[in-house]
Amino acid sequence: MGLVLAALALVRPAASAGSGRIDAGHGLSLVVPAGARLTHRHYTACADPVERFSVLDGRAILTIQERLGPEAGPQRQGPFRVEGPARPMECCAIEGRSGWVLHFRDHGRGFYAYLYPAGGPPRTLLHMLDSLRVAASASA
Repeated sequence: MGLVLAALALVRPAASAGSGRIDAGHGLSLVVPAGARLTHRHYTACADPVERFSVLDGRAILTIQERLGPEAGPQRQGPFRVEGPARPMECCAIEGRSGWVLHFRDHGRGFYAYLYPAGGPPRTLLHMLDSLRVAASASA
């Protein structure tokens, strides 16, 4: 019984949020709206980029993936934006879901943000992504 309790104490549960900043691990944090939850469940089989976390807000999902090695790409600047309607995506995307993928660099690290709306505009997903803070190097 003691071993089971010790093992359960080591499990990091997915965060259920009241509105506030959440440490997502790996040197990442973001503000999650009330009612949304952060999970470390992997929704794809991708190994590089690796899924760092997803935030589920009803049927809307924001997934953050990180490249494991150096990669060129646009430096993060200003608020994130998407263009056009949500579209089916391929590489490292959730099968059967439409949305947008944004590639950016922050503090020397390369990321992909997958935004899967719940049928409406992606405002809440973009606000969460805009709140993302990145440390200079990944932590376990």
